Amino acid sequence: MRWPWDKSESEVDHSYLGEVITNRVALSRPFLETNPDRYLALTDAIIEEKLWEAAAGFTLEPDMIVTIAANAAVPIMGLDMWAYRTVRSIIVHPTTTVTKGTRRGPSESVASDAEVHIIGQASPYSGPLSLSWDAVAASSNAPHHGQNVVIHEFAHKIDMTDGEADGVPPLRRDSLQAWEDLLDREYRRSNSRESDWDLRAYAWTNKAEFFAVATESFFTTPEHLRQAKPDLFRGLCDFYCAQSPN
Repeated sequence: MRWPWDKSESEVDHSYLGEVITNRVALSRPFLETNPDRYLALTDAIIEEKLWEAAAGFTLEPDMIVTIAANAAVPIMGLDMWAYRTVRSIIVHPTTTVTKGTRRGPSESVASDAEVHIIGQASPYSGPLSLSWDAVAASSNAPHHGQNVVIHEFAHKIDMTDGEADGVPPLRRDSLQAWEDLLDREYRRSNSRESDWDLRAYAWTNKAEFFAVATESFFTTPEHLRQAKPDLFRGLCDFYCAQSPN
């Protein structure tokens, strides 16, 4: 890969990062205004510390890597790189991939073998994280739709840091109990509520998807989530250690 900066240097060119991020990552604007040094440093670390691979003969350009890394930096502005310690490699596909095989879903109590179109996938433990570039580009430019495939898949990796995809992020003691109680109220229940429709239906596939979809909403449409599900918003705010960007 030909980078637009000298890879022998200790740091990437932050002016180049800023230009790409400004043009391609809508969620970056508040961070570039209020804390650009930290935001660019985290983006830089994700670029440098992770292994980047292209799938299916795809040409993975530097600006694509910067776009993905800058979106991934958003959730860890209040955490740090430890949250992504199980992310070793990121595989980028040109477009949606199709897979078959028996799997859990569309709810936890049933299984399905229907063909699935995948725009992103996070493997457990230190397995790779896969993304479809067309979905990345679309969601990076339009956060008002409440979706961001990069944040969604990296949220899965945060969830998996204890080895399980169970909707419970890495927390300790009282904070862990508080989140499990919140999950009981918001997910583990038999009766739906009108506010549930403020998260897309995919959130109710299982607890792991609930956490990932809720994280997407927290960072892409925070005010909407705050009004619809204030307890969930506060719980995510407590975990991510910072206010959402809007």
